[in-house]
Amino acid sequence: MTRPSLTRLALASLLSFAPIATFATSPTEAPDLPARVVAPTDKAQFSRLVLDNGLRVLLVSDPAFNKSAASLAVGIGQLEDPEETTGIAHFTEHMLFLGTEKYPDEGEYGTFVKSNGGYTNAYTSSDLTNYQFEVRHEAFDAALDRFAQFFIAPLFTPKFTEREISAVHNEVMRHVQNDGRRIYNVMRELYAPGSPESRFTAGNKETLATADSPTVRAFFEANYSAERMALALTGNASLAELETMARTHFSAIPNRGLPSLERSSTFLPRQAALRLAQVEPVREVRELQLQFPLDATRANFTAKNAETIRALLSHSSAGGITHALKEAGLALSAGGSIWDRSPDYSSLFIYATLTPGGADRLPEVFDLIFEYIDFLRTAPFPHALWSENARIARLGETYNDRGEGASLAIELANQALFFPLAVAERVPHVWVAPDEADYRNILDQLTPDNLLAVFAAKGVPTDRTEHFYGSAYSYTEDTGPAYQRLLDVRAPTDGTFALPRPNPYLGAEPELLTERPVQLIDEPGLALYYAPDLEFLRPQTTLRFRLVPTTSHTDVRTATLLALYDQCLGDALDAAADEAARAGVSFNVGASLHSFNLTVTGFGDSPVRFAREAVSQLHDVAPSAERFAALKDGFLRNLRSFPQTEAFRLAGARRGAWTEEYSYLPDEMLAPALAATWPEVKAAADAFLRAGKLEGVIHGHLAPDHAIAAARELVTGIGFTPAPADQLLRSRELTQADGETIIDVAPTAGANSAYTALYLLPDASPRHRAAGALLGNFISQPFFNELRTRQQLGYIVGAGGSGTRLTRYLSFTIQSSDYGPDELRTRAEAFIATLPDALAALPAADFAQLVGGVRANFEAKPKSLAEKTDRFFAYAYDYDADWERQHDALDALESLTQADAAALLTDVLTGSATRRRLVLLTGENHEASTAPASFTDRATWKASRRFQ
Repeated sequence: MTRPSLTRLALASLLSFAPIATFATSPTEAPDLPARVVAPTDKAQFSRLVLDNGLRVLLVSDPAFNKSAASLAVGIGQLEDPEETTGIAHFTEHMLFLGTEKYPDEGEYGTFVKSNGGYTNAYTSSDLTNYQFEVRHEAFDAALDRFAQFFIAPLFTPKFTEREISAVHNEVMRHVQNDGRRIYNVMRELYAPGSPESRFTAGNKETLATADSPTVRAFFEANYSAERMALALTGNASLAELETMARTHFSAIPNRGLPSLERSSTFLPRQAALRLAQVEPVREVRELQLQFPLDATRANFTAKNAETIRALLSHSSAGGITHALKEAGLALSAGGSIWDRSPDYSSLFIYATLTPGGADRLPEVFDLIFEYIDFLRTAPFPHALWSENARIARLGETYNDRGEGASLAIELANQALFFPLAVAERVPHVWVAPDEADYRNILDQLTPDNLLAVFAAKGVPTDRTEHFYGSAYSYTEDTGPAYQRLLDVRAPTDGTFALPRPNPYLGAEPELLTERPVQLIDEPGLALYYAPDLEFLRPQTTLRFRLVPTTSHTDVRTATLLALYDQCLGDALDAAADEAARAGVSFNVGASLHSFNLTVTGFGDSPVRFAREAVSQLHDVAPSAERFAALKDGFLRNLRSFPQTEAFRLAGARRGAWTEEYSYLPDEMLAPALAATWPEVKAAADAFLRAGKLEGVIHGHLAPDHAIAAARELVTGIGFTPAPADQLLRSRELTQADGETIIDVAPTAGANSAYTALYLLPDASPRHRAAGALLGNFISQPFFNELRTRQQLGYIVGAGGSGTRLTRYLSFTIQSSDYGPDELRTRAEAFIATLPDALAALPAADFAQLVGGVRANFEAKPKSLAEKTDRFFAYAYDYDADWERQHDALDALESLTQADAAALLTDVLTGSATRRRLVLLTGENHEASTAPASFTDRATWKASRRFQ
């Protein structure tokens, strides 16, 4: 079980546009913060400056960075959309990529960055727009020159305006079956008319109908100005060199002297009524979401009240709202989060995924939630929880991986935009002192008259239709008994609620160990690699274990029962998971047909403590009949909702089902899931855990004897019998003859069709791994430029190189609401056929750039203990202890000539031995594909094929 996100449906959609960090109001005087403790291996240096044009700049130099990166945040977002052209902030973001006076070609920037091993992106949220890229170090200065021109002299070429409106429209249509977006649009339609939040700010062909080139330029010049921007540069260059780059490339951004922005929270005025919207979802969900507008929460970032309240709303141990809802049989999960909509106001969300009983007893769910809110108001301030979180945050700031590349640059640019520049990089990590008055002010705003509730479930009453996505919904404002009931709610005195207990996974203050020797266990039932941490020098350890079962049970029924067992195991671990997370422990625990996996990372001996707890639950999972019914219901709803998945993702899932020997789609699992009982699930899990081999890596600051003891303790805890190697279930892949094309054709629900194609390289040797990576980089941007930017086939357009343990391939993907799969295939293959000649004609300097970009990716070092452990594990077990795998691929790359690469690309794409795997899915508004399907019965076809 991967620890689930604390957002749900609409909230996830809202935050998908939003920056990760929590921001304060516009930069003010920096507060006094405790000194930062720097880890021995942390070589990062920070510097800050403000250019003469008012642009705030945050620089990070670190010789360990694998890539250089830049992010520029503009304090303008969807809230600035005018009513007559809603979506123009998002549309302007798109248009800036399509040429500048200095670099007029619309593909120049993307092609340059991609060919140098990087990537580019941007996003628009409520109150900011962020542009970012990462690239190999040697190309950073030249990439910055291209990037800065976005904000100095963009072209806004008229011929691209209509095309890019189509791109924005297709981006919106991509999400037409996304229940989160649909729920958000219903909420938006219920906000106060005329408020910025009530507008359809994603934009589409309707709202952007008048957005011509002059309109976009006018919006840009009225809102984009250096004093409203912040820039972050990260790389291995020195701080002096980074500062020179910032001044050279970004000083010419105009300062237009624009006034400060002040935004008012007018979208949801208080009202003495229970405001409830009920939405008919596309997928089989039962989601309740409560939204409370709040005063600004960004400014008081040193007190971390938003984080504290989120933790109280989201913890799943006894005494919390999640535990209470589960115990009452009302919910599968629950939690809360705060969205900072702007520097001036926020929204708090409480969500719950309900059981059938919870859906039928909605007033009881409301009662429990408001009882918990009343409990928090009357309970003492949670000093113990605050102190524990502060301690882990302090350790995390010192020892956790800071990250790198675009993700780090985004975080830093956003924080430099909204927080005092002198402390911007520290904002997420510092817990200075509790502020009980502010904490209680937030809780006091969680009242029934300040609430908009949304319940999404199949079969709810509806009498309205949302304009843009066509969602059916109803809306009521109850001023009578339902509202009065919430006003009268008081916290129970029976001990239902309590503040979180002291965290059992927080041990003594961890200390760094000296270097230890490596030991190896190789026994019939256990293999263990032990690697001391000689690089990061952090008091952390990662445990990575995999139990490989036998081939005794590989059918779809067993796969289904084990998937249900995984749900029950995750539910049983939920309370421990919350406490582990607060102790700085991250983990992944899961069971599937192919393996039981356990990965734990934490400080000191916390990983061993949690691993011991997780394994102890394997045979002790025992949900009540009611709880199992609720978990099974959630599992069934996910299976039934699978057809509503985005078309290009459906295509990938279908392909996986016929290229992997023992892989099954949700539609195959539905019947055995319906019939499953808990005794059958338990029996399948017991049989699964009965025999096999445990493979593990322990890496970090755990003494060798303790590592061995931990591994043997896991063997004892699981209680399996060692199995012979020839009886172990290892993943096997489809083999394919030279010249063979396999085609999977199917209809799909929703508006989008999809074309996906894999072109297989000869093998996964070092030569073809290197060549595949280079060819993947080469095809990516031209395919996108032609079929997305020029032909506007759809929003999802991509190409690249990837692979599995035994197979390397080039992939091409298009998803479209405008064209059917055969048209997509025709256009894609026409362009694909031109790629070998384009590579052969590539200037030598450009080919050298491609090689340099791939080299930078191959040479990238793990940035965290957990990432390095995963690499050790893959080399040890998935690649048969091939420790020279990376070195061999680098050697092959250096010997790869342009002629060799072009010849290989010709063979792979258009040669007589070309091997292709196509999936063609037809949306409900398009004509079905006429391509000859390779099979109609996947299981029968697979039985006739060979896997290795």
